[in-house]
Amino acid sequence: MYRKKNSEWLKHLDFEILDIICLEIAFMVAYFFRHVGLNFYMAKLYMRLCIVLVVIDIAVLFFTNNYKGIIQRNHWQELIAVAQHITIVEFLLLLFEYLAQETAILSRTVFLVSWWLAIALCFICRCTWKNFVRRRVMSEKNQASMLLITTENRLGELAAKLRQKNYREFRIGSVSILDDNAYGKDNIIEANIPIIYGKDSLLEYIRQNVVDEVFIDVYQDKKQLTELTDIFLQMGIVVHVGMGFLPENLPNAFMERIGEADAITASINTATGWQLSVKRITDIVGAIVGLAIMGVAFIFVAPIIKKQSPGPVFFKQKRVGKNGRTFYIYKFRSMYMDAEERKKELMAQNEMQGLMFKMDNDPRIIGSEKGPGKGIGNFIRKTSIDELPQFWNILKGDMSLIGTRPPTVNEYEQYDLHHKIRLSMKPGLTGMWQVSGRSDITDFEEVVRLDTEYIEHWSIGLDLKILFKTIKVVFEGEGSK
Repeated sequence: MYRKKNSEWLKHLDFEILDIICLEIAFMVAYFFRHVGLNFYMAKLYMRLCIVLVVIDIAVLFFTNNYKGIIQRNHWQELIAVAQHITIVEFLLLLFEYLAQETAILSRTVFLVSWWLAIALCFICRCTWKNFVRRRVMSEKNQASMLLITTENRLGELAAKLRQKNYREFRIGSVSILDDNAYGKDNIIEANIPIIYGKDSLLEYIRQNVVDEVFIDVYQDKKQLTELTDIFLQMGIVVHVGMGFLPENLPNAFMERIGEADAITASINTATGWQLSVKRITDIVGAIVGLAIMGVAFIFVAPIIKKQSPGPVFFKQKRVGKNGRTFYIYKFRSMYMDAEERKKELMAQNEMQGLMFKMDNDPRIIGSEKGPGKGIGNFIRKTSIDELPQFWNILKGDMSLIGTRPPTVNEYEQYDLHHKIRLSMKPGLTGMWQVSGRSDITDFEEVVRLDTEYIEHWSIGLDLKILFKTIKVVFEGEGSK
């Protein structure tokens, strides 16, 4: 899924909120500096001005586009931009008071002090927040990994165009060279960036490594490039196509500029910054509530787990997340300590067709020797209590409330190309196939189909629908094992 770029004032809503807070603080400080002890009538006038100030600030931002290029600006450029913005806002505020015929009542000192103070506060806050945003976005965890597909003679120019801006939401993670005579030239761009030659090697590299986006800038052999584009899209990878190569029937295609390179961008689904922000806020709120519930469950579950199976209460396992990134998932331990070793002996009894493992009456579950469905292990699995610690993964940002279930490393290593579409979104605590039968589904390809359906049709509404269905499924115990 590709995140569409918002207009500048929507894209930088965080800076807008900061500016409004700084303006209000400056105005109120200036008021108390000048009018300590004034009557209620004067205070009421200034409170009204605080509301007018917010409206004026939003209007100025909408029409002046003051945030364009804000991340790239140096301190001097930022100071000029802040001074221009605050001056316009204060002038319009004075104009409003003149038209309201209240300039004789309100103090010019308040306006002058608030003007200077607002410039200082906005400048400091913008620069501080900008440094935080740069560090966050430029970190390898948050940057999209882009693979360039080009020829040797075009690589340098393309890389230079993509890197024109100091602030990038992606990094060039790998390069595929389609020149037949370019084999072995591994240093044609820079160190630590792998160079891939040939279609087969390219597809195998993408299957095994983190690739979020590809940029195709090749003009020959359009049939092969069209085939590659289709494969990438089926894997859930975002495709950027240079203007010299324009395949037909690209899904959700639109034109955009990446760095200084013009491209047609296509993805199996797109989302706005607003949608993804709502999803993340929902995740955070849900994670906080979930962790509170987990704390209560821990009081009752932990002693029983420790008594029936000595060892840690929590189970930690490396899983594969978005487009191949790895992280550690947490659960209440529902199996004996030697569960992973015994799994190899039980593979012949696997009920899943494909790359996942499920079986009835799994002897590795704590207390399973008491009979089918007995013991603390079966209880916390049937009620999904064992999944509660994953709210910590959600709060950290490794997972989402709704998504696709993250595979183990061993499962991921056996994936075919089309399976990787499951990882094109952040993994979730629950998802489409969990509410469509949970453990009753025994065909992995059916899991892939349901996850693909979720990704292709993702929306906030669909997430809410799955969330409410999950609550129903958990309380009714449908399909759980």
